[in-house]
Amino acid sequence: MKISGIFISLILLFSVMDIVAAETGWVNNITVNEYNLTWSYTETFNGMDSIAYRINLDSKIGNNDSFINAWELLKADKDSRKKFTNSIENEPDVRINNETSGIELIDVDSSLSQDLIGKTHIADKIENRYKVTYRLKESIYNDSSIWFLGQPESPISIILPEGIDIIGISGMDNKTNSIDSKITGNFSNLSGDRAEITINIRKNATYNFTSPETNITEVVQNNNENITKPASELSTKIREWSIIGIGIVFIVLIYVFKVRKN
Repeated sequence: MKISGIFISLILLFSVMDIVAAETGWVNNITVNEYNLTWSYTETFNGMDSIAYRINLDSKIGNNDSFINAWELLKADKDSRKKFTNSIENEPDVRINNETSGIELIDVDSSLSQDLIGKTHIADKIENRYKVTYRLKESIYNDSSIWFLGQPESPISIILPEGIDIIGISGMDNKTNSIDSKITGNFSNLSGDRAEITINIRKNATYNFTSPETNITEVVQNNNENITKPASELSTKIREWSIIGIGIVFIVLIYVFKVRKN
């Protein structure tokens, strides 16, 4: 996640300018599928940092009464989503093939900690969660690189789909690659509040993208559809004729009853 811009936006949201800015911890988790990408991360505050966060939320979003209620938390959550969306739209934090035209922002979800409800002068741990969903306009298997913009030195985990070979990684410290296309490490410290990771990829030529089991299942399903379709149509006709028959019998009974009565 582009923590630099989004982090500043969130801090401005709660105006931490009149108090010492709180240190935060960020954990990034990215999952890339063939046609979509999700970026989730956790933001944490501890000790005096959590107190500062609570006070500024209460003073700027709430009514400055040293207490955060559920309504104020809901307002803060809504505003944080708006700030996230605006920040990403102003400067996208994901690129495909070093371009932003191949990726589309779909959804921004914010879940501020329920522990924020209560008195502001509490040093308990705060853990906020955010999730951003993107749509890839083309299959990831046709791409050559993925680029991410994030917070320097923040930990990151990236899971790529099966069938993707990793050619090279730049901008990541302490990186490790596993056989299941999972990459872990930290954003390198490119500058004061900016870090970039680029992963060069290619499709594995030997990977079987269509398993035989999938084909067999589809054929069986199609056969079942063909077998059950006539039976379904027959039962529908039987039900319709039964309803008509019952209606006719009912009309005849009424007629007979009237005749006998007369």
